[in-house]
Formats: sequence, C-alpha cells, structure tokens
Amino acid sequence: MVDEDKTYFIATKDKKDFLIYASELYKLSEIDLINLIKICIIEARNKGVGKKILAVYRDSTQQRNHITTERLKLIGISETGDIKPIKQKRANIK
Repeated sequence: MVDEDKTYFIATKDKKDFLIYASELYKLSEIDLINLIKICIIEARNKGVGKKILAVYRDSTQQRNHITTERLKLIGISETGDIKPIKQKRANIK
C-alpha cells in the first residue's frame, strides 16, 4: 500500500496523440486537484467540470480508496458522490 501523493499534469488531445504538459508550470499536486474539485463543485463555480475532475481523481486513486474517501470527506463530498455543503462562519460585518 502506497500513501504517497500523486502528481497530476494538464494534457490536451491533438488529432492523433495526447500532449502532456509535464513541466513544473503545469504540474498539479494532489492537494491542488482536491482544491480544484472543491472550487468547482462545493463552491459551485462549474459543477460539470468539477464532476469530471472528481471522476479522474477517483479513478487515479482507486488502489487506495480509503485515503481518497477521507480526503474528499474533508471538503464535503461523500463516498457516493453526494455533495454536502460545508458550513462556514460568517464574518462579523458592522
């Protein structure tokens, strides 16, 4: 069992091949990817894109499902994919 964080890169598909941008500029850590999922789904910026990223993240970490589930629970996404809003304190505005 490996508990290491994965590294993700941005890729595009040309007419025939995939182009993977593997330089440091396009590198995403696992935490970056989870934050991107949170921004897209939980904060409702773009739920369609967020669900696609979530599917890729779950597929890439299926061999360590328990760690993935725990990390997603921290941002409010359950194992079944249900989205639970995260309660935040409101600022005291005067």
